[in-house]
Amino acid sequence: MNTLKLSNGVEIPHIGCGTYPIFGDQLTQTIKNAYHCGYRLIDTADNYYNEEDLGNSLEELYSEIGNIRKELFLVTKISDELYRQDDITPGMNRGIYFWKNSPYMQSSSACHDIVCKKVEDSLKYLKTDYIDLLLMHRPYPDFFEEIWYEMEQLYKKGKVRAIGLCNSYERHLDKLIKSGSIVPMVNQIETSPLNTKESLISYYESKNVRTMVYSPLQSLKNIEEKKYQDYLDSLAFKYDKNKGQIILRYHIQRGLIPIPKSINPKRLALNISVFDFSLTPNEISTLSGFNKNKQYLPESKGCPGF
Repeated sequence: MNTLKLSNGVEIPHIGCGTYPIFGDQLTQTIKNAYHCGYRLIDTADNYYNEEDLGNSLEELYSEIGNIRKELFLVTKISDELYRQDDITPGMNRGIYFWKNSPYMQSSSACHDIVCKKVEDSLKYLKTDYIDLLLMHRPYPDFFEEIWYEMEQLYKKGKVRAIGLCNSYERHLDKLIKSGSIVPMVNQIETSPLNTKESLISYYESKNVRTMVYSPLQSLKNIEEKKYQDYLDSLAFKYDKNKGQIILRYHIQRGLIPIPKSINPKRLALNISVFDFSLTPNEISTLSGFNKNKQYLPESKGCPGF
């Protein structure tokens, strides 16, 4: 597996396997297939509500081929939601933590207590004693720095090997550089040839922060961009690959870490088969030239703190 180094020296696989929204037996089979295809990075979150299923899936994988936990790189995230939907207090919506008016955040130790509880739950559900990468799922504005402080403490205690952010911009990183003791090691965002976020990625890179890409193949659904689709077709023909592989290779050559998701065994295999060819610098530039700052996922558009 090709890897990159994070700022603290931890090696991270250059491509990962997404797990949202996959559950139960389907998740178990996906994890087994992904492992045998060569995936070692597995991405989840507390508010994907599948950490427990993922832990069971990993346990079944271990039972078949031996305990290979050290081979894996597990990523999870801290959100402002309870783990189980049925745990929500009647009358409360999702998004019950990390807001100044939340009844759960009124004590001085609330942020500490909630972050620690969430991580302990993740460790329990994932059946592990450490997390490779812990991310803050969104830059929650009311408790952004407080959450980060608690993540720093977990990192210092060895509960997590690396910490980072999701859906964050330059001002979020600047705030943590000024107030925190550890610079985030990763920022997980949506980006594509139609939404390159070049300045954001370059800024994070200047601070030695790696960029992960969720939903890296989202732009394939944009059938309106005919010239873009035609160019992808031409590259796919040239390299004897499919269009998804071209986009994943584009991310990799930008130094990014894509996390494609599929439950199809053949597609899982195809998505990781992107290290046997290279796009030319001109082809990378042409793909980036299709940029229209086109944000696809409403989760990213509506993140608090943006």
